[in-house]
Parts: sequence; C-alpha cells; structure tokens
Amino acid sequence: MLNHLFSPINFLHRSRYASSVKLFVLTLLLQFTFNLFADEPTAVQKWISQSAIPINQSDLNLGKLDQTLSRMSIVGLGEATHGQHEFFEFKRLLTMHLIKRHGFRLVAYEASVTRTIAANDYVAGKSLDLTAATRGLGMLIWHVHENSELLKALREWNQSAGPNDQVRLIGVDAQDMSAAQKRLIGFLPAGSQAMIERIQATSKRSQAALNELMAGRPAEWEGASKEIEQLGKDLAMLTPASPTTKEGLELCVLEFLRSMTIYASAGGRDEAMAELLLRQLKTAGPEAKCVLWAHNAHLQHSALRYLGSEQLAMGGHLTKSLDDRYYAIGFAFGRGEFQANAKDSDGKWGFRRYKLSAAPNGSLEHMLSTAKIDSFLLDLRSAPQDEAIQQWLKAGQGQRWFGGYGVNDDCDQRTQDASTLLPTFPIEDFDGLLYVSETSAAQPLDPSLILPTP
Repeated sequence: MLNHLFSPINFLHRSRYASSVKLFVLTLLLQFTFNLFADEPTAVQKWISQSAIPINQSDLNLGKLDQTLSRMSIVGLGEATHGQHEFFEFKRLLTMHLIKRHGFRLVAYEASVTRTIAANDYVAGKSLDLTAATRGLGMLIWHVHENSELLKALREWNQSAGPNDQVRLIGVDAQDMSAAQKRLIGFLPAGSQAMIERIQATSKRSQAALNELMAGRPAEWEGASKEIEQLGKDLAMLTPASPTTKEGLELCVLEFLRSMTIYASAGGRDEAMAELLLRQLKTAGPEAKCVLWAHNAHLQHSALRYLGSEQLAMGGHLTKSLDDRYYAIGFAFGRGEFQANAKDSDGKWGFRRYKLSAAPNGSLEHMLSTAKIDSFLLDLRSAPQDEAIQQWLKAGQGQRWFGGYGVNDDCDQRTQDASTLLPTFPIEDFDGLLYVSETSAAQPLDPSLILPTP
C-alpha cells in the first residue's frame, strides 16, 4: 500500500520538474493526511452515534431503555420551548408507548390542578367538547392542536380500556389562584360564609404582601405567611362528606395554599409542583406510574440555575422523594421554528413565531447533531465510564432554550456563541436526551392569534 502511494514521488524525483512538483504532491499528501485525522470522530461522537435510539412515528423500538423506563414511577418528558410541533408529537408518541407497554396510567401536565379537570373530563368521556377541553389546560401557550391530539389519544385509549386501566390527566401547577379558590369554596358546606370571607381576605392580602416582597419590602409578607399557615390548619379540620371528597378537598386546599406562596422564593413554584404531583401519585396507589409533561427547566434534577438560585427544580424534589425511580428526559433541537406568547401593538396576547439557524459549534445541540440522525433518544444512565465521555457529560454544555413568553425578536443572533448560552450539565440535569434536528412551530387552536413577524 505505501509503496504504491509513494511511487509517483519516485518518478518525480527523476524528472527535471522534480523540486516544484514534488513539493506540490507532498503538500497534497500532507493535507489528505490532516483531513483524514481531522474527520476522525471523538470518543463522545462515537458513543452518541452508536448509542442513539432513532425515534420515528412508525416504529418505536427503545431496546434496553424500555427495561429502564418500565421500572420508573415517573418519566419526565421535557421541551426546550413550549411551542414546537415535533416536541409535542414525540412526547405524545412516548406517552402512549408507556401507557400501552408499561402500565402508566397518569399523565401529569404543567398546568393548573383545578383547570386541568376540564381536560380530564374529555379524556374520561364526560365531555364532548375537545376545544374547551384543550383550553382547559389554562395558559394560552397550551391552546394548540398538538395538545388536542394528546387528549384525543388518551380518550381513545380509555374507550377501549377496562375500568382498572383508565388513564387520567392531572395538573401539577398552582399558578391559578382564582380557579383554586373558586373550587375550594365549592367544597365548603352550607353556612360557611365566615370561612369564605376569610379565604377571600387571605388571598387578597397575600397578593398585596407578595407585591411588597418583590419590591424589596418583606415586612408585610411575614404576617401574611403566618395567616396563610393558620388558614391551612383550619381548613384541614373540615369534615368532608366522603373519602372521595376528602381527597379532592385536601388536594384543592394544598393547591390554593401554594398558589399564594409560589412566588415568595425562586424555587417556590417548582417545589409546589413537585408536592402536588407526589400527592396525586400517592393517592393513585403504591404501584402508580406517571408520565410528566413540563419544560426542561422544571424537569431537571438540579438547581434552578436560570433563576440564579440554588433551590431545586421540580425534578430535584422528585429525585429526593423517588431516587432512581424518576427518569428525566431533556429535549434539544438543532434548528427550525418555535413559538411563544407575545403582545401585539394593542397589548393583546398572541403567538409569535421565531426561527433559529443551526446550533453553534461547542453547544450541546451541535454535538448531538454529529450523530447525523434526524430524531433520537440517548440514555445517559448507561453511558460508559470512558474518561472523555464522562468529562463531557459532567461539563456545562451551552444549550438554546426559551420559555413561554419574553423571547427576544433577535434570539437567533443572541444565541450564535455557545459560550454565552446557559449551560446544561447532561448527566447532572437529566437521565436521557431527546434530539430533533429540525422543528416547526406548533399550531394554535385560533390561527388569527399568530402575530406578524417583526
């Protein structure tokens, strides 16, 4: 092989153009050798390519990962934004897989506990209005056809499943104080006017005190928090009409109390979501299994770095309670569209579309893109102990992700340098990653709410 490779040089050595042509050929050979080694994949790239589990709609085969997921009490399915069609579709695909293959019977959503009851009524066959059910998830960002497809899939399962295999959709958030308060008052027996007035007064005072706290004046919050605590103790003394009513009342009381305190600290909302989810999981029984839909930032095992806080994300609290029976899958994408809520010139909320070019070199997404697979799952728990791979998994990898609103119009330009992105620590934050190479925006129930591109 080497003799054949260098035989032209032997010929050139004997010609009158030997010096110049020989230099040219040697340069080409050196460049070829450099490119050959430059294109050699790193240990991390090899592992990703070899371990990636392709995900598609027609044939979902998770291999050994299925065995891991089957043992979980909660499997968290994340998203890097709240508005991408492909993320919603793959989450629905994985959800139905876990329901059909592994006996998951709860689907928890990052939505108000009380408001989600309307969505579950459709899933349970108690309601026929799919649009109203989808809007029942609460926040405008959830009013998309992809969520309607989830509700339809869960309803179809229930229509053919037996009584013991019915799936329930539950909310885990406590952001809607007015909905929780209204439902709580509905639980009270006749003659509870004094308690109703107290509930209303406490919620009003807590809001005012919270505004003062956020403005840097904590004096009023101390008194309001004590009032909330005492109200909780007194509500716990109520006698419900039945065990079923008791469970509903206790959950509603917890939601209402947490709705008044979730913004008193950076991690208050995440702690409340974990508490509300674990309460409902316990009520469902010791063998209950749940699929959890929420943003990456809530699912991660670690602290709320994006808020500059050491307090744990919801996933961190779930890990403390469930240990390795909680499996969190973070989502990432290479390029494409997403949407978030924004206000138009008249101050009305709608959906604004954004488009990102290819992920920058050095980012988490760029590394995942080297697998050259459109969509895949990567199980981090089974990663080898190779030093280079473990070093990459434990290091901060810049990642692009956005919330439900407040996205800058120039978000693409702002995210071209991986070193400026908020870092994701793969093995610290998640147990698995799902990567989609290109995305499109989700489809609002009301297309007229799509705002023009600036």
